[in-house]
Amino acid sequence: MEKYEIKKILSNNVVLVERENQNYILVGKGIGFGKKKGFVLEDPQIIDEKFISLKGLSENEYESFLSQVDPKIIELVEKIMVMVKDELGEGLNPNVHVGLIDHINFAIKRLTEGIEIVNPFLVETKLLYPTEYNLAQKAVSILKENLNIHIPEAEIGFLALHIYGGRGNKSKKEALENSKMMNKILSYTENKLNMHIDKNSFDYKRFIMHLRGVIDRVVKHKTIENILLSKVKEELVIEFKIAYDISKIIENTLKVRIPESEVGYITLHLHRLGSQRCK
Repeated sequence: MEKYEIKKILSNNVVLVERENQNYILVGKGIGFGKKKGFVLEDPQIIDEKFISLKGLSENEYESFLSQVDPKIIELVEKIMVMVKDELGEGLNPNVHVGLIDHINFAIKRLTEGIEIVNPFLVETKLLYPTEYNLAQKAVSILKENLNIHIPEAEIGFLALHIYGGRGNKSKKEALENSKMMNKILSYTENKLNMHIDKNSFDYKRFIMHLRGVIDRVVKHKTIENILLSKVKEELVIEFKIAYDISKIIENTLKVRIPESEVGYITLHLHRLGSQRCK
């Protein structure tokens, strides 16, 4: 039976423990109640997916980390992890736990201090990662219910990136770069078409979803033939040039090649967007 020695009581429900020279945070109702440093936990039921590894953090680092984190946040993150696993049928990478705790703790601190959370990539994140965004919404519901605090939609977007980064071999950085890329494409498109594109409009959402489809096909090597390509290049010269430049933004960001057939389809969507100026 695995034995965990208590190093520090963080709250009645959260304790810092050590096993085989590795530090963990254990979460469980009453797990720290009436116990002291040095007490050994042996009950396997308390270990069932309710631990957070501090692997990779030095003693000074985890002590600093724990001194700044509200134990209640640790409890709620563990609850969020369970929710995500139930929804997805798979757990998030354990390495994401500390980062998520730190992010949520800091976000709550800023909100209680009246500091506005701004997310310039919210719409793109919501469109690119709908599954993770839905999970982030449920995570925010858990936080709201237990902390009695208003959490803006901007924070849902940031949590979605964390959840995406905890799935399989994906990363939060990758998700954020993709959202930034879409935002860059929007700015470039607005400039070249000389128009403002409402991020909440159906046309913009359709455009982003199409680009997401392009990326998915390219990554999976499943690009489709475009029988209208020659006609598109001939009749939509300006839009095709813009589409070509957009394909280069994607290529430079994702290190993939966008075939000309896909550039043609992007052109058609740009033409549809541009036609909205005349309405």
